[in-house]
Amino acid sequence: MKTITYSLFLLVLLTFNSCKTSFTEDDRSKLVDLQQQMSQQGFKFEADVVIPFNTQALNNVANDLLIRTGNNVSRIDVQGDHYILKVAEQESEFALPFYGERRMSGGYGTDTGFNFIADIKNIKSSINEKKGYLSYEFTTRNDAETLDVELQIYQPNNVRLSINSSHRTFMKYEGRLKWLEVEEE
Repeated sequence: MKTITYSLFLLVLLTFNSCKTSFTEDDRSKLVDLQQQMSQQGFKFEADVVIPFNTQALNNVANDLLIRTGNNVSRIDVQGDHYILKVAEQESEFALPFYGERRMSGGYGTDTGFNFIADIKNIKSSINEKKGYLSYEFTTRNDAETLDVELQIYQPNNVRLSINSSHRTFMKYEGRLKWLEVEEE
């Protein structure tokens, strides 16, 4: 019995040890270089997938509409639809879809997505070594609401964007990062 207990303990210990991420110094230096490039050069996030916050109301409406496209309410493929977030020189340009609920009235109109250009404030950039990504956060405001935006950059082709709105349910996007052309004067 003692041998079985010891063997089980050893197996559990090895399992937890092997699940640890292997964030190396090379990974860290790549993220530091990426962080420096983001502070000096404009970039754009191109969305491939939309991950809306699931609520019962959204589930009731969206599943009926999305079932024919091969998508579902938890993951909507938008690759090739040119949905972007562009950030350059303290300004952001949003052209992203929104699938969710409006929590506070912002008026009724035909534009239901995040489609605006606005100044950005409170830019923070940090490396999360435990999870292995570069976090780039900022706050912006359109005519009706304030948005807290976070880009989690694992690699330039593996980026997650989270948008937390003051008037709507939060949205997540997955996609990739591209650098904007540097204009020569």
